[in-house]
Amino acid sequence: MRDRVWDIGPISSPCLRWGEVRAGRSHQCPTCHIPLLTGETPGFCCGPKGRRFADVPPLPPLPAEYQLFVNDPSLSSKSRTLNLIFSFASLETTAEFPNWHGAPGFVAIQGRVYHR
Repeated sequence: MRDRVWDIGPISSPCLRWGEVRAGRSHQCPTCHIPLLTGETPGFCCGPKGRRFADVPPLPPLPAEYQLFVNDPSLSSKSRTLNLIFSFASLETTAEFPNWHGAPGFVAIQGRVYHR
């Protein structure tokens, strides 16, 4: 019998929140102060005691045009649509698409993609 890698069961706190306030303090990374999701431990993003914080340079500022939608309260509800728009945009090419002979290298079943 194969070893079980994953056990499926209920999560202890089904109400996940970003930066939940606990004992008067926001649940966040003590190094970079990014809000953490319920269940994430400090150090998840920056490593234990912030050891990995300097490993990645900070991102440049967002272009001014992004301010139009970055603080839009309905952005989260539109995230799936935006993701689909940009994922299809990344498929654009001027090169010829390869012509594979045989079965495809992936198949989607009920929205989940399985690779060969």
